Amino acid sequence: MELNSYLEQLEEQIRNRKAKAEVIEEIRNHIEDQAEFYEKEGMSAEEAIEQAVRQMGDPVEVGIEMDRIHRPKPGAPLFLLAFMMSVAGLLTQYFSFYRFGEELVVYQRVIDNAFARQCVYVLMGTAVMLVILCVDYSPVGRHGKKMGALLLAGLFIICLSAPGYLGSHSYLKSLIYLFVPVYGGILYQNRNRGYYGIASSLFWLAAAFWIAAARIGGGLGITIVMACVCYIMMTAAVIKGWFNENRKAGIVLTAGIIPVSAVIAVLAQLQPYQIKRIEVLFHPERYAQGAGYQAARTREVIEGLTMFGTGGVKPEQLPIHMLPGVQDDYILLQVASVYGIIAACLLVGLLAVFLFCLFRMIYKQKNRLGKIVGYGCLMVIVAEIAGNLMINFGFYTISTGGLPFFSYGGHHTVTIFVLSPPPVTIYVLLGVIFSIHRYQNLAWEREDGKNKQEKGVLAHLGKYRIRIERCR
Repeated sequence: MELNSYLEQLEEQIRNRKAKAEVIEEIRNHIEDQAEFYEKEGMSAEEAIEQAVRQMGDPVEVGIEMDRIHRPKPGAPLFLLAFMMSVAGLLTQYFSFYRFGEELVVYQRVIDNAFARQCVYVLMGTAVMLVILCVDYSPVGRHGKKMGALLLAGLFIICLSAPGYLGSHSYLKSLIYLFVPVYGGILYQNRNRGYYGIASSLFWLAAAFWIAAARIGGGLGITIVMACVCYIMMTAAVIKGWFNENRKAGIVLTAGIIPVSAVIAVLAQLQPYQIKRIEVLFHPERYAQGAGYQAARTREVIEGLTMFGTGGVKPEQLPIHMLPGVQDDYILLQVASVYGIIAACLLVGLLAVFLFCLFRMIYKQKNRLGKIVGYGCLMVIVAEIAGNLMINFGFYTISTGGLPFFSYGGHHTVTIFVLSPPPVTIYVLLGVIFSIHRYQNLAWEREDGKNKQEKGVLAHLGKYRIRIERCR
């Protein structure tokens, strides 16, 4: 069979337009390479091509196999899983607050129709997640630096032109989390560039940290989480040998010198109230009547919890009512107060199962880009949940934060201030993770036992391996 005719028949079987051209080109190269080998053995050019084509197998069967490999995985189960978590969060809020006729008060201001607003926020986040789920994530591996520049420049311009709130632009703070998946693409672009790649990656991390800390402000905890997650991602890339540098020197640099320098730089810029928060974190008993008041009151509430709660007692009649931001920061403690410790444990268990499903999904990825971006997004979500659990367990943290899916408003869905944009950050990160799962076969890579990077084998066709790497 003539080469072009073979490839045309094969191409007709592949429905994924993004992968079609590259698969065909890769197969063409394999056929031509094999034909060149036959020519060296004495065949004519025409005979060599025919023999190479014949060895590739039936074009329809090969094309069907390529179509099966590159078909996007169904996203409906993942979407439904996240949607069910959102519904569980809404039900938790309703039965913990709004069925008693509770009003939401923020800074001595009553929020009208709070539960209806939360339903709208959840629908907005779900819609954003669905859109991102259906979009191929792999371009972030080619355009990570461009995306990072647009994100940071946009935040910088907004901070310069828009009015702040109490000296900061804290309503933008959660948007810096969007830098995490972008940073995965930046690391991917910098691979194989030695110490220059490490320096470039550090520059982008420093730029994001400066924008978050010096320009946005009002979100030290979020800034630290973002920086730590990105730093862990870079360290993992160094350990995996992405940059082709001296492995030991790179590990010493990223695991020793850089974090020490970063901690010193952060401590040097801390404000007095932020320093006090750190002191309260380690010594809450010293500030029980001041900065550590909430932590002290939280522990008092914990001591009075029962296994099955108070049932129909209204929230304002419970000790937890004295804590500000119950619907946001202390939703878990509220559930424990009204319905008991067992109900709160079930809620935590539900979140743990959800996180395990996400981890398992990312762990199975064969692509380096997908893994590092997926783990980065997952670490942000884990950090948000862990921070909120610490608050509910009576440990004072340097920043407050809601419980994803279950808290009202906050940066995990949409900020509660009227002038704030709706970042729906957690839903965006979930959408990225689900996109990685859905399009994982568009960029499949594998590492051998010697930690050398190899383009992923997409299929075994006879004695030949068809390879493709979409993110270059």
